[in-house]
Amino acid sequence: LNITPVPKWALITVAVAGAILLLLFLICIIKCCCSKKKPKKKERIGLCAVSNSTTTNLVQPEMEDLEREVEQKRRGKLQYSLEYNFRIQELKVGVKRAVELKAMDSGGTSDPYVIVYLTSDRRKRYETKVHRKTLNPIFNESFTFQVPQAEVSESSLVMQIYDFNRFSKHDIIGEVRLPLASVDLQHVIEQWSDLAVASKVEEEHLGEICFSLRYVPSTGKLTVLILEARQLKRMDSNGLS
Repeated sequence: LNITPVPKWALITVAVAGAILLLLFLICIIKCCCSKKKPKKKERIGLCAVSNSTTTNLVQPEMEDLEREVEQKRRGKLQYSLEYNFRIQELKVGVKRAVELKAMDSGGTSDPYVIVYLTSDRRKRYETKVHRKTLNPIFNESFTFQVPQAEVSESSLVMQIYDFNRFSKHDIIGEVRLPLASVDLQHVIEQWSDLAVASKVEEEHLGEICFSLRYVPSTGKLTVLILEARQLKRMDSNGLS
């Protein structure tokens, strides 16, 4: 058999075609590898963003709690006693002393006094004498409340410490709010409690005033007539004002 030799140009054509196919194959492989790597990069970025956000959310509340705790400690402490007489159904509250009160005046002191009442009867309020320019007042005053035994568990004892101001509204330093249901009244209790931020639910009751207004347009005159006042806040040690 006579074998016809392959022309040189045919060999070159086959070689070029093979090279082109190999090049296309390599390009396809490179594109596939790149497309697989890109999602991983995006996932890394996404996880990093979530991680940063999560870290911030975890740290921030702790800082806020710390600030509230520091603010809480600045208000001071109150020592008091409780004694309940089951026979006559009478609660005796002793306001002993306070220490490390928050300074409310510009001079770095306060003029503290304590208001004591039960949530079951807010109309009956007692208050101690005002102690001038001190952050560690000693009160040693006692007050009694008639509380039926059936109402004890539903009532709370509130002791609010105010800073006395002669010509402006008195500033509240803090309060102790004690649910009587949480206290063992079978024994005489004497303890210290940290002052908390005063509840905004209850506002200090200063009393009521009745007055009339009369305006005359022709003369531009306004007449104010004070008729009466009632249930005023007691400002003196004898319970009057």
